[in-house]
Amino acid sequence: MAIRDRNAGAWYHRGQALCSDGRFDEAVACYDRALELSPGDPLLWKRRGFALIKAGRYREAAASFDRALALDPDDTTAWQRKGYALACLGWSEDAVACCDEALMRDPEHILAWQSRGWVLGIMCRYDEAAACYEEVVRLDPSRGSAVWHRERMQERRDLEALATEIREAERFVEVPACIRDVVTERDYGNVALARAVLQELVGRAERPAVQRR
Repeated sequence: MAIRDRNAGAWYHRGQALCSDGRFDEAVACYDRALELSPGDPLLWKRRGFALIKAGRYREAAASFDRALALDPDDTTAWQRKGYALACLGWSEDAVACCDEALMRDPEHILAWQSRGWVLGIMCRYDEAAACYEEVVRLDPSRGSAVWHRERMQERRDLEALATEIREAERFVEVPACIRDVVTERDYGNVALARAVLQELVGRAERPAVQRR
């Protein structure tokens, strides 16, 4: 029997090399061989889960992270990556819960904050998402991508607010097409102006007419 066949470490390193080459399905097979020899190693289960994510096999990835967490419940990275896998499956609430588990153990886990913000954005919970990205920036001011995402969440929040205000304004005024177009065309640069104009139109409609003597 070759040394690799009875050496979990050799299979692990082979899996790592395959991951580096982008050959994720083959990497999973190597981690499986390693786990046959060392099934109680949480790192192997975690690396296997990561490779499965990269291979787009999200359900299997979540299960692999479950095995890792059963062996090491305080592994914050495993919690974060399980959350990512669940989010890719469309299980957003469960994904947020996984990020919360990671942050309960390590409040400064940047990737957990980032993943949480991403999932909350998918759920249209823009204020909460922006707050997550704000925390990322606080922990690491050099992360320009977090600044960009925070600003996008704030823009989407304001656009959603405008859409709500348009629906409410329709009870009182004829909303101009140019204001509607800001929403339909997702014209973030003109959201603030559109909201101000709409509020002025509604304000005029609600003011009592001045009676002349």
